[in-house]
Amino acid sequence: MRRQKRRPTYYSTICLHDGAVIAVYPVRKPIPKTIKRDKLRIDEDGVCHEIVEAGKELSDVHNEVRMRFQDIIATRLNTRRAIREIVCPLLLKLQKDIDDVRNQLDNIQRLLKGQPDVAP
Repeated sequence: MRRQKRRPTYYSTICLHDGAVIAVYPVRKPIPKTIKRDKLRIDEDGVCHEIVEAGKELSDVHNEVRMRFQDIIATRLNTRRAIREIVCPLLLKLQKDIDDVRNQLDNIQRLLKGQPDVAP
């Protein structure tokens, strides 16, 4: 059975100055004329319109939807912390392992060429 073709989805976002996205909604793909006229850039996530705000409404006690904004920002912070605590150390270990393998490969190549071994 053939796999169903999936068309990419494009989005318009409202975000804070630090990049935290607080609202996203799907939009139609802009036509090439609009992309050229408005100098739009569609990123790898499909975001074609980005509205950047200061987020003053987040601190307004009369804004009933501020809890949703606070949840979004808390999720973003938790995700960044998880990546920093879990993924980054693994990436550093992988980089060290790759460096060790490169050094071993360099030593093997030197031995095959008959050059003396140089200590790292």
